[in-house]
Amino acid sequence: MTITIEDAQMERLAERIAVANGVSVAEILREGLLSLAGTQGQAPREAPLRARLAQLAREVDAIPPCAPPDTRSDDEVLGYDEHGTAHGARGYICTSPCS
Repeated sequence: MTITIEDAQMERLAERIAVANGVSVAEILREGLLSLAGTQGQAPREAPLRARLAQLAREVDAIPPCAPPDTRSDDEVLGYDEHGTAHGARGYICTSPCS
């Protein structure tokens, strides 16, 4: 379905808000309509929280890792030696492209 905005002022406003928020005009309209529907008691029913969280978990699990897993022990990460003396974290340089 296509929605046409025949009010140039509203179209420019939607575009400005979309650019300012880094989203599409469609997303701005969607959020605006959902907000208005909510204030009028007409909000669409959402899936149960458990189903939404399960979907989120699937999406997160599908994200590839950014870097190889860190195999150092907790003490090595914190910088403690075999005597329990703190020396600061040693020997680890983050080379992840995701940082």
